[in-house]
Amino acid sequence: MVKVQSERQYRVDFALLLGVRTVYPLLSNSSKMVLEMRDITSEKLSRSRRICHQRCAHSCVDQKRRGLHNELLKQRRHWSVLKRDEQFSMIDRGQEIPFDIALPLPARDPDRLDSDQGVKLFWETFKCQHCGRCCYAPGAGLYLEKQDFDRIADQVSKKKLKTICKYDKRIEAWVLKQPCPFYDQELRQCQIYSIRPQTCAKYPLHPPVKEMPYNLAVDAFCPAARELVKETLGWWIICENNWARLLSRIQE
Repeated sequence: MVKVQSERQYRVDFALLLGVRTVYPLLSNSSKMVLEMRDITSEKLSRSRRICHQRCAHSCVDQKRRGLHNELLKQRRHWSVLKRDEQFSMIDRGQEIPFDIALPLPARDPDRLDSDQGVKLFWETFKCQHCGRCCYAPGAGLYLEKQDFDRIADQVSKKKLKTICKYDKRIEAWVLKQPCPFYDQELRQCQIYSIRPQTCAKYPLHPPVKEMPYNLAVDAFCPAARELVKETLGWWIICENNWARLLSRIQE
C-alpha cells in the first residue's frame, strides 16, 4: 500500500444496482501519489462492510437521521449528484422489470437483538402512496403464515377465507389469491389493514440483495420505494466514508 503523509479523503465509487465497483482515495493537492487498485481486493472491501455493519450501525443511522450527509455532500463531489439522472433512470426501470434495490440502511443482524435501527429509520422515512400496485397486481398468490390465516379467519370467518384462498399441498399452507380480494380498488385501501398478513406489513422491504448482504433492500416495483431510494441516494456517502475508514485500517 502507498503511504501518504498528508491527510487523505476516501471515496467509494458505488454503482447502486450492481454493487461496489471501486474504492480509491482522493489525495490532497500536495500529493500525486495514487493507491493502486490491486491493493484493494473484493475480500477486503467485503470485510470492511461486514465490520461496518457490526460496529457502525447505530452511529450510521443516527448520522443519517440528523442529515450529516448534506454537509458531506458539500465537501466533495459525489456520484449521487454527478450521476443523479443515470441513477434515477435505472431506479425507474422497476416499473417494468422486477428487481430489488439496496438501501443505505443496515439490515437486521440475526445475532443481535438491538439491530433494528435501520428498519426503524426506513419506516420513519417511507411514505406509502396507497396506489394498490402491491395488492391489485395479478400474481401467483400470497402465502399466509398460520398466524396470518387464523387472525384473518377470526374476522372474516374461516369458511369465507378458504373460498378466496387455495391450499398448496407442497408447502402445506394457504395461499391468498391475487389480485387481493381484500383490496378495495375504488377506495384504494385494504379492508383488513389492521390484521393484514406479515408479508404485507413488511412490504416493500425484501431480503438483502446478494451484492449487499448487510443492507436493507426494497422491491423496485413499489413507486413509494423508488421515491425513497431516490431521496436517500446521498445517504450512501456516510456508508462509503465508514467503509473507507475501515478499509484504510485493513490496508495498513
